[in-house]
Amino acid sequence: MVLTQVQSGKDYIIHALDGEGEVRLHLEGMGFVPGTKLSVVSRIGDNLIVNVKGSKVALDASLAKCVIV
Repeated sequence: MVLTQVQSGKDYIIHALDGEGEVRLHLEGMGFVPGTKLSVVSRIGDNLIVNVKGSKVALDASLAKCVIV
């Protein structure tokens, strides 16, 4: 399932990243790497605040849909 479909407050493991070139590199640079644990801290509209590798990161819906958990 994609990151936009998960529940807030639960832990998930990243299984894969969808997206082409720069999108994938951008996500990996922020810590979204397969095998990494993450959780959704909060939702603001279609945007998410995600805790990954000890950092809180904001993602818009288009980037969050590229993270498969």
